[in-house]
Amino acid sequence: MYEEDFGHLVRQYSRLIRSAVARVAGPSAARICDDVEQNVLIALWQAMPGEQIPDHPSSYIYRAAVRETIRAVRGLKQTSELGPEADKADFSAPPDAIVESKELGRAIRAALSEIGADRRRAVTAHLAGYDVKEIMAMFEWPYHKARNLIARGMADLRRKLEARGYRD
Repeated sequence: MYEEDFGHLVRQYSRLIRSAVARVAGPSAARICDDVEQNVLIALWQAMPGEQIPDHPSSYIYRAAVRETIRAVRGLKQTSELGPEADKADFSAPPDAIVESKELGRAIRAALSEIGADRRRAVTAHLAGYDVKEIMAMFEWPYHKARNLIARGMADLRRKLEARGYRD
């Protein structure tokens, strides 16, 4: 009986989990949604004392979904850089949006290749979600150098993208 109740709970709250993932992860949601959902359901299964389903599990499930999404996004930041990964698209989006996203990714990579090496490294790390202090530590730069390379590199990137017809 418990498995049937749990199965009903899974079906009932799957949408809530996916919604929380989409809100927290944004464009990365499509890549991590299944893993987050699985982790949330495992946590829910383990959190039920005496195999009793709580009367109002929605708040627990939502908090667990947000927590697991944050963990998954942090994991993506640590393992990804702007590269082939940027070509992956959310196929639930309209086809024209997918094409535009891929084209923008290619334009960003092309523009980055035209920027000096240190600025490119700083901007790539910045776009991957690292803050100034993390970039400073990663490349062993002083704070002001890291901050300036990010700011100047982003300005270079904007100019190069504007020259290609992309505007903010």
